[in-house]
Amino acid sequence: MGLEADLLRRHGHEVEQLFAWTKELDGASALRLFAAGLGTLWSLRGYSMMKKAIARFSPDIVHVHNTFPLLSPSVFWAADKAGVPLVQTLHNYRLTCANALLLRDEQPCQECVGHFPWTGLRHRCYGASLFRTAAVTGMNVLHRWLGTYWSKVHAFIVLTEFSKEILARAGLPRERIHVKPNFSSALVKLTSPRVRRFVFAGIIARFKGLHLLLEAWARLATEGQQLLIAGDGPDRAELERRFAAQANIVWCGNQPREKVIDLIAASRWLVLPSLAYENFPMSVLEALSAGTPVIVPRHGAFAAMVSDGVEGLMFAGGDGASLSKTLRAAMDAEESAWRQWSENARHKHLSEFTARSNYAQLMFIYQEAAESLQRARGRARHPEIAEAGGPMVKERVREQ
Repeated sequence: MGLEADLLRRHGHEVEQLFAWTKELDGASALRLFAAGLGTLWSLRGYSMMKKAIARFSPDIVHVHNTFPLLSPSVFWAADKAGVPLVQTLHNYRLTCANALLLRDEQPCQECVGHFPWTGLRHRCYGASLFRTAAVTGMNVLHRWLGTYWSKVHAFIVLTEFSKEILARAGLPRERIHVKPNFSSALVKLTSPRVRRFVFAGIIARFKGLHLLLEAWARLATEGQQLLIAGDGPDRAELERRFAAQANIVWCGNQPREKVIDLIAASRWLVLPSLAYENFPMSVLEALSAGTPVIVPRHGAFAAMVSDGVEGLMFAGGDGASLSKTLRAAMDAEESAWRQWSENARHKHLSEFTARSNYAQLMFIYQEAAESLQRARGRARHPEIAEAGGPMVKERVREQ
């Protein structure tokens, strides 16, 4: 990711990034899409790109963020053939779930975790398409059978303990799964006084639960309060039409990241009512940095970021009545309680989610990956990785 690459560069590492753009599939022919589906299992192009990039740059570490759908796990084999230790960050649950969300029919689902993905195929969980679902599940099954994730990846990074448990159950080697959360590179300036406003920031799609928030908001007397919605997505037009008569709702569309952070920092609450487990949403992290208490569901990865009644409030995931009750509690909270939640949010960020602590974690994981490769190959310790300032790091793969 860009933040991680910038973090490495600030500490003196040389970083080269390799991208493949999924937008090249926009408007593609059926034949091109079919070829891309087959390439999801094993991409000759991805293998060649990785092989050439390693030959050109000679990295000490290859760090993969995403191989789906254009590059495929073939890039892991290219790195292994070159003898370079490889780290993979898992930003979602795609290795065990076709739609990567662990969500089906707007309910959390773990039926494919640790099992052959019959359920995903039966329900066509990726894009409501059997072909697209088969491409993802085929990739997972093939590379599980080939042992790719066991023999070619030397360290995995997940963002929470919840994700680690899910992916260990899915079959990844637990001893190589490291928890390293997201971070923000700079503290947000604290703002006072705050607007009596709740902010939702993110893609406007069903899995984010904005419809649940709007329904809960409609049940409340919200005089003197405002709900600001920052973002866009496939469900925006329908929701904006449906709740057009509802008071105190402001739709501001897509905004630059800096503007969204300013809006969060100037507000009293961030609300993310996601139906999915999520992984480590940046909007929550940015709210903590700004000292803005958050309202999130009591499921999945959110427990790693927020404690109920400490950095904010939690509600029963997917339960509109519970969310409505929690919003009312937030509106009615004493100022002293809100200030304590705000201080706790800021402290949580300072103690766990800063760039400084994240860099130390990252260097440790890179060292572990290098040593894992050396143990596998029976070689002596890699001398250049031992010093934190020494290695040239290549953050190799991220698709857009």
